[in-house]
Amino acid sequence: MMTNQEMKDIKDLVVCSFYHKNPNPTKFSDADINSAVREEIKKLTSDYYTYQQNKWTLFQILQEAYTEILPKQIEAFMSSFAEVRTVPKGQKAQFVVKSGRRRAKQFITQVALSGVYEQFRLDNDTFEVGGKAIGGAGYIDFERYSTGDEIITESIDLLYEGFQEAIYGEIQKALLASVNADNRPARNKHISAGFDANAMQTLCNIAQSYGTGATIYATPEFVTAMGPDAIGMPVYGQYALSANPTAGSAPGYATPVYNPRNIEEIAQYGRIKTFRGYPIVEIPQSFTDERNETYVSNPAAAYIFPTGKEKPVKVVFEGPIQFDDFKNRDRSMEVEIYGRVGVAILTNHDWCVYVNTDLMDPVAYPTKYTLDI
Repeated sequence: MMTNQEMKDIKDLVVCSFYHKNPNPTKFSDADINSAVREEIKKLTSDYYTYQQNKWTLFQILQEAYTEILPKQIEAFMSSFAEVRTVPKGQKAQFVVKSGRRRAKQFITQVALSGVYEQFRLDNDTFEVGGKAIGGAGYIDFERYSTGDEIITESIDLLYEGFQEAIYGEIQKALLASVNADNRPARNKHISAGFDANAMQTLCNIAQSYGTGATIYATPEFVTAMGPDAIGMPVYGQYALSANPTAGSAPGYATPVYNPRNIEEIAQYGRIKTFRGYPIVEIPQSFTDERNETYVSNPAAAYIFPTGKEKPVKVVFEGPIQFDDFKNRDRSMEVEIYGRVGVAILTNHDWCVYVNTDLMDPVAYPTKYTLDI
């Protein structure tokens, strides 16, 4: 029977393995952390009967490890625009939006007669966000596992990756659903075929006005389509456009000059990493099928969020991530991962979206020019 301390040590080992940290350098070498995790789990699952005896211990270790890892992982990637909370199962998280902040900017310029100033109230709108079920299962063949052809940790890792991608998908569904929301300003979105650098600059300006800066979040496909930023410098005189009857004074444009930093980024990374000073963060991309036909993340959309202010996206983890199993008639096993996650968009005025319809996924989104999900 494994003690609580022994279970905690393995849980810490799983967490440290995920973050590539060594929990005990005197005991493990950095290269041995992953193999140490596999060995400890293998002791609990060395054969079918050992697995049956120890599965609840194994599931408790994994539950505690991934319940600790997943919210931190989501928050680390989306910290500039997403607030992540964890609540006990059966409860909802409360979020407060101070709607009066927008009215303050309007009232500050309005002065009534006789020196009496109009007043505004900093109203608070409270929202509750709960979770909905997300889950999946992985097939384990103990016959192959006993011969070393399969490793149970690989199935568990794949389940975790799929669970994480499902959460990214839920966040994107919420973002896309709010694109055409009634309270979304028309100037906060741009939908067109191809990429227009000036349109992206306008969206960045709007988002930046609500924070200390702005960050672009986009899939690798969208960033690739952005390409290097070409700037055509205005020129005058005899070098202006000759088709203009007043070419002597009308402005023309020189051959576009590419930002040297963009050229260096493309050479090093294959895509640009910044756009006119605004950082670009790539949304993880994958496929839902082995034929590589359906994207996990819609490649057509890029989101521009303000930095340093209220975070418009709220993510709630309700209760712990749970593991379970199911025995098939052929004695094979399915390991299941399950959790409750909620996503809400509480503001629409301070972030922007750019949709390049040329990049619409024709499988996941059959109608090319729609954002229906």
